Amino acid sequence: MRIRDGGSARRAARVLAAIGAAWLALAGVARAEVRIAVVDLQRALNECDAGKKAKDQVKAKFEKAQLELKKEREDLDKARDEFEKKAILLKDDERRNRERELENRTLDFKRKYEDMQRDLKRTDGELTSGIIEQLYGIVADYGKQQGYTVVLEASSGLLYADKALDITDAVVKIQNSGGAPKAAKPPGGGAATPPLPSLPTLPVPKE
Repeated sequence: MRIRDGGSARRAARVLAAIGAAWLALAGVARAEVRIAVVDLQRALNECDAGKKAKDQVKAKFEKAQLELKKEREDLDKARDEFEKKAILLKDDERRNRERELENRTLDFKRKYEDMQRDLKRTDGELTSGIIEQLYGIVADYGKQQGYTVVLEASSGLLYADKALDITDAVVKIQNSGGAPKAAKPPGGGAATPPLPSLPTLPVPKE
């Protein structure tokens, strides 16, 4: 899945930032051999074993939450249909009590829906952040070992790069082999990390 972007202005800023970082890295080695590599951290996250496992964990949690919400929504819809059929026969006080009960159940359902959405996003983020930090560490170590001057991230606004420069497969292989170094913080003071592939939306509460 693609990393969502905030628009053309943001893409342009990210391209300029990537170019600026590259020029800074190259400034001190103008007379030496310049070696550039490109890595797609989004693809590395999605294809490495740890990323797939994390995705499966979030998916299983999503499917469980989806079943719970689906059953609760069906029960609520059934109760609402039954009330609408019998409402005309009920006394005013009883009808108002039933309406209030349905409103409360609907509000509870919406709160549970929102809580589950937040919980899934939190789980996704927690599982993803640790893996992506390991991938940053792998890229840094691999870049040093292979003598690269700079390694650019494909999803940060890079417009074109020869496929021969791509080291993503090597990064995935190292991650899968258990050779990942100690987790490293993303460059740039905690830049946003690529998310796992987005999951389907939970059933929307019925009004």
